[in-house]
Amino acid sequence: KVCIIDSGVYTGHEDLQGVNVSGYAGNLPWYQDGSGHGTHVSGTIAAMNNALGVVGVTPGTVQVYMVRVFGDDGAWAYSSTLVDAANRCSSAGANIISMSLGGGSSSTLENTTFTNLNNAGILSIAAAGNDGTTATSYPAGYASVVSVAAIDEAMGHVRRRT
Repeated sequence: KVCIIDSGVYTGHEDLQGVNVSGYAGNLPWYQDGSGHGTHVSGTIAAMNNALGVVGVTPGTVQVYMVRVFGDDGAWAYSSTLVDAANRCSSAGANIISMSLGGGSSSTLENTTFTNLNNAGILSIAAAGNDGTTATSYPAGYASVVSVAAIDEAMGHVRRRT
């Protein structure tokens, strides 16, 4: 099970038909996505291999659990919200947590949470940031979180080493 912490997921999307999707949201429904970002991330991971759109990395073979932390405007600010979301992922039985999010400040509570999740066998993956700087983004900057980044605009896809 892959838990995605993001802006929700539009479950009516044509590429997600047949994907096992569930989730949690506090004030906003997890199954709606006003910005489209969480739906995009969900599709990158699990979009079905059909005659439409794109094919995900694991087309329809994983369960997706969405924890919505962003409003339709993309606003989100609290470290405690991320900690709660990560713990909900764990409680839902996630093996992997995907976070296409980050910020410039570190929190002891966040660091401890992701260390504990790692020790429990849960792989956490986070975006290193889109600023084009060497600044550390969190949660990607924690030792227990795998940081994913590109080095330039041409690195938007995986390249095979020869």
